[in-house]
Amino acid sequence: MEVNSIGPVSGSLPIRKVAQPATSPPVAETRPASPTDVLELTSVKSTAGEVDLQAEFRSQRIAQIQQQIADGTYETPDKLSKAVDRMLESLLAE
Repeated sequence: MEVNSIGPVSGSLPIRKVAQPATSPPVAETRPASPTDVLELTSVKSTAGEVDLQAEFRSQRIAQIQQQIADGTYETPDKLSKAVDRMLESLLAE
């Protein structure tokens, strides 16, 4: 389609076929290589050992804190001050 002017539409003009440039033969599309899945297995034994160490440390720490609470030495002025500071920071951040 050819546009002859940008003015208002006036009378009808005959429709002419516009010459199309010569096309080259279609090129075969190449598809990208499909992604490859990779699976890495870790030793269950080493992971289980790490979990056991963490659980042991955690249970020791809990026992230590429980003993401090029972002795009345867990809550110190320094710990209470830090707790209050953290609580105020948390409230002011909201």
